Amino acid sequence: MNKRTIDTLLPFIATLFLWRLSFPVLNPSGILALVPIFYYSLISPRGSFLPMALIGCFLIDYYFDIMLFWTMLFCAFYAAAGLQSHINLAAQKWRGLFFFMIFIGVGLLLLSVWTMFQTWSLRPILQAISMFLTTTVMYIPLTYLLKKAEVNA
Repeated sequence: MNKRTIDTLLPFIATLFLWRLSFPVLNPSGILALVPIFYYSLISPRGSFLPMALIGCFLIDYYFDIMLFWTMLFCAFYAAAGLQSHINLAAQKWRGLFFFMIFIGVGLLLLSVWTMFQTWSLRPILQAISMFLTTTVMYIPLTYLLKKAEVNA
């Protein structure tokens, strides 16, 4: 395979692989698939990847058994990043970790508070904290590997 083919297919393969690699503790509901979705849509954009990012968000919604939540949140963040001109996401430290933390934190906070009031339990908050820590801790090594695969291809 040549470099161009790998650069083209890597975002798609990484998204589908992380979505299918769902595991209750390390990757609940395939949430780690949001890492390549966020990275290849906002930090290191690929022009042809946006439809796959939307499909990936929809697949995560399917595993979470919610209707278009992550898809709408991603669209809102994508639109906000496109409308503003003060922050260059591609030039941020640690490949945009801070903005990924905001993205994932807002989503998990909304989901956990809604579920907490539906079940009258604090367990959803603890699950959200666990998912937030998992995704933010895994963001740096995953984006590092994605960047290495691009450069060394």
